[in-house]
Amino acid sequence: MVAGYSTEYTQNMEDRAVWRQLAWWFGGIVVGFKTWTVLLIFVFSVDWSTAWYLILNHVAWLIGIILVVWGPLFFWYRLVRVRLRRERLVRSEWEISETIRRRR
Repeated sequence: MVAGYSTEYTQNMEDRAVWRQLAWWFGGIVVGFKTWTVLLIFVFSVDWSTAWYLILNHVAWLIGIILVVWGPLFFWYRLVRVRLRRERLVRSEWEISETIRRRR
């Protein structure tokens, strides 16, 4: 192994973790601010035309959030399915059927 490679790799992973945390904080602040603003507008404006305008104006945000969340959820679902299939395969390799036991 090359000297210093592990420390460089660890530093890169720590940097990625920091950037990931910053991205989550930034996204959370943006979504929280938008949610709070829409809630205040709904509370202080009882007009349905304003409510419909806000709902239709935020459809793009809702679709974007759904698309951002859909990818990791789909990956996780596929990962769980593959792990279950692998577990069944490993278990089936070691199981002995009743007909083989009776012959011996």
